[in-house]
Amino acid sequence: MDRNLDWPGCLNARDLGGLPTADGRVTRWGAVVRSDNPAHLTPAGWAALHAHGIRTVVALRTEGTNDDEPDLGAVPDGVAFERVFVEDLGDPIFVERCVDSGLWCTPIHFGLMLAGWPDRCAAAVRAVALAPPGGAVISCGVGRDRTGLLAMLLLAVVGVPVADIAADWTISIERLRPREPDFEDTLQGLLDRERTTVYASIAAALGHGDVATRLRAGGLTDAELDAVRSRLRDP
Repeated sequence: MDRNLDWPGCLNARDLGGLPTADGRVTRWGAVVRSDNPAHLTPAGWAALHAHGIRTVVALRTEGTNDDEPDLGAVPDGVAFERVFVEDLGDPIFVERCVDSGLWCTPIHFGLMLAGWPDRCAAAVRAVALAPPGGAVISCGVGRDRTGLLAMLLLAVVGVPVADIAADWTISIERLRPREPDFEDTLQGLLDRERTTVYASIAAALGHGDVATRLRAGGLTDAELDAVRSRLRDP
């Protein structure tokens, strides 16, 4: 089954189902989809989203910026929106370390976000954990950066290996090439400058400890972690 989804108006929608977990299971199809901003969906795109079983859109936002918002008249009945602010451009440390350095749109900054804002990371995971029955879309501007952070956390919680999490992230490079033809070269320059790789950046972000413990430090409860596992992992 192809994880990439054809949702007219979005370039970077894909199902997080079918990925292996460390205990021999796989992630559940239709439970969570990662995507660029659904505000850009055409009517046919909204119909495809609804037909895929999506009933919640978790819109990841950055304080100090304005993302395009959907025309509520175009949103199918029964699809709810929740906005979670995972970044803050009013934080001078974040601006210096991530924005001014050019690392903001790469996985190199994921570790800084998890270390600096465990509460924001936990809030994003919580939004998926507590979403009503049905599939959930996690989304941001292009579906790679803020969405990549949350996808990394969700997949790590259910035991998807780092190599598969990194491979999932890199799919966005190809899917977004029509919109950002120069991004791959820019990314490689940053990776070379920082002497790292996509895999190593994600491995460093997750660290050697249990990511669930780090999310608990941000306020996520054991019940919410169990809800993520129940939602995203096949029995």
